[in-house]
Amino acid sequence: MGVEVTNRSSVGTDKPMKLRVLSYNIHQGLTIHRRQIALSILKNAIKSLSADVVLLQEVAGTTRGHEDSGVSTFQLEGLADEIWPYFAYAKNAIFSGGFHGNAILSRYPIVRWNNLDITVAPLPTRGLLHGEIALPDSEQSFHVMGVHLGLLQYERRKQLKTVCRYVQEKVSADSACFIGGDFNDWRQKVTKGFSKSLRLDEAFLRQHQMHARTFPSRMPVLRLDRIYFRGAKLDRATCLTGKPWLFLSDHLPLVADFVLR
Repeated sequence: MGVEVTNRSSVGTDKPMKLRVLSYNIHQGLTIHRRQIALSILKNAIKSLSADVVLLQEVAGTTRGHEDSGVSTFQLEGLADEIWPYFAYAKNAIFSGGFHGNAILSRYPIVRWNNLDITVAPLPTRGLLHGEIALPDSEQSFHVMGVHLGLLQYERRKQLKTVCRYVQEKVSADSACFIGGDFNDWRQKVTKGFSKSLRLDEAFLRQHQMHARTFPSRMPVLRLDRIYFRGAKLDRATCLTGKPWLFLSDHLPLVADFVLR
């Protein structure tokens, strides 16, 4: 469910603005060994990064109460606070007793949002969560999307086509746009498609000439997580390693700093 997203003109001040984007698969608050951690630990780690926009995957909830007071029955409730007063959420996987999905947390107002179902039946449910965010003291906006692609190559190929069509239809070519998430793209095919169809660059690849190794977090080998962008200047892209990131999830988070006009 969501609100239909429509184009919004990018007019207004040319004053530069810094923007920090974080993308992180939090693995339902489970460590690499599937041990539950207190949500407060995860929240404090994310807060320490001072991101303006946070794109999260596998944000979980449960239909049952939980005896551990450190764990919320809906993780989004425990993560969103005064730093990110604006948020959007959409379920992907629904299973016995619970669910998980994509979330956008934002320092600035989310004026519209929409969830795009990119499931390739009969495979597990997947989605792209799209938010249009208003710039402060400006009539401008920018677009952010959080996505979690499938595990199979042919599945991702179809999902990539669906995402590209959607962005071409819903986001004007002159609008700043950021797409982050867990792409499960261990063959590194997505970047070529995004570059050709949407003129998107990948932040870590642009700075380091390679995609970041983000999975598994204890000994990362696979390059699964990305932050793609256009309409902004990249300042820095970082894959966070070491403590506490080694044990908070089975993925490592990515942070990218941009300058918007």
